[in-house]
Amino acid sequence: MNVELRQVANGCSYKVKSFTGYDVNGYRFHTTRHEQSRPNRRTTNTGVFTPGFDGVEYYGIIEEIYELTFHGCKPLNPVIFKCHWFDPDVVRRTPNLGLVEIRQSSVLPGDDVYIVAQQATQVYYLSYPCQTDSRLKGWDVVYKVSP
Repeated sequence: MNVELRQVANGCSYKVKSFTGYDVNGYRFHTTRHEQSRPNRRTTNTGVFTPGFDGVEYYGIIEEIYELTFHGCKPLNPVIFKCHWFDPDVVRRTPNLGLVEIRQSSVLPGDDVYIVAQQATQVYYLSYPCQTDSRLKGWDVVYKVSP
């Protein structure tokens, strides 16, 4: 068994570092709680996207940021994001426009809510201004952010 796998098998420390923000992959991410505590902010950095191993694209918002510590001979401190994931079955796509729309009111069933920070790509969710149109009400457009 290799050294890193043995460290992970032995488990992580009970003390976990928590952050309100984290820089990775050329993006600056924040938790939703941090952004809600800053009412005059000019940017939003909570949106996250990750492609799943099952070929499904997952969209969500970051709730918590943790750094785990696995004790052993090599430093192993992965940072993970706890996310609120939107249901990937409730997504509209317009391939010829490259448009992806999600419902922030949807929730991914199950309890698989964590990703390693390096798997994250930042996205921004923009609501339609016309919420009186029933075809647009409750839908947000997903914009992938450049690093």
